[in-house]
Amino acid sequence: MIAAHQATGTAAPIGPTVAGVFALDRRLVPVVALSAFLTTTLPALADFDTHRYEDTARETRPPVAPREEPVTVKRIRTLAVYEAGWDGSDSIGPTVETVKQAIAFAHDLHSLGNIAQPYISLASDGEINFYWDTPQLTLDLGFTGTGRYSYYGRTPDGVEFVEDGAELGQPLPADLIAVLRS
Repeated sequence: MIAAHQATGTAAPIGPTVAGVFALDRRLVPVVALSAFLTTTLPALADFDTHRYEDTARETRPPVAPREEPVTVKRIRTLAVYEAGWDGSDSIGPTVETVKQAIAFAHDLHSLGNIAQPYISLASDGEINFYWDTPQLTLDLGFTGTGRYSYYGRTPDGVEFVEDGAELGQPLPADLIAVLRS
């Protein structure tokens, strides 16, 4: 059976399957038009779509405060942009690995809670150094991007803390952390 195109009144043949889609019952036309109107986004509502889950979820979820980055990590990110020649013709900037390892260590320090804050600097050979000079301890700890770190520290009464090649992820000794907390 061939149906004629009913909307224009032309006799152009339309197949039986397609005819069902285009040949609307005149009683349904207002419903279809209203539905089309309701599902379009008006300019005033352009930022809000009632059919999207994210929009409704945004209304029901409590706002999440952005997590503040530790000061030590901010300092390392500042040093990360130093390039060769920053401190004379022989100086180099830190490698990406050096920066990553120093940031990971800074996060570990931050997770320890109340601990003395180090001064963080860049050596001319690209090493990122953490330096503490407190009444209880002088400690120099450095990262070169090799997957290891080293440190040397000394208390006023002569106790030394030395490590020349600690693996990344190896925590500082508990007695050293105790001195950094005091």
